[in-house]
Amino acid sequence: MYADDTHRDLATVLSYLTGRTLTKEEIWTSLDMSRSTYYDQLEKGTLITADNLRTAAANLGINRAELLTRYRLIDPEEVTSLAEDIGSRPLSHTPAGRGMMTIPAKQATVSTLRPRGDAPPL
Repeated sequence: MYADDTHRDLATVLSYLTGRTLTKEEIWTSLDMSRSTYYDQLEKGTLITADNLRTAAANLGINRAELLTRYRLIDPEEVTSLAEDIGSRPLSHTPAGRGMMTIPAKQATVSTLRPRGDAPPL
């Protein structure tokens, strides 16, 4: 079970997950936003969104699902259920040497995810 970090600062959580202290510049760079946009969203309380967390996780090389789960934008049980579902499906592999595999057609995307109804507002 992942910790509930909804009350923690994004810089703190990202630093923990990367295993090193991140500067504010590294944080807004990982979010693909300018300094002014970062501070504007931080001040308004709109910084923690699924899209921002997904972008930061991808740019910092950390697990996206873990970060979204820590901020409760994805329910931990949903992640477990999805992992079990994916694990039970056979994956098709391309010919040897290509190193690629196909992704199941029913994979969830960020645009199809919705916040939990019982989650508190950010």
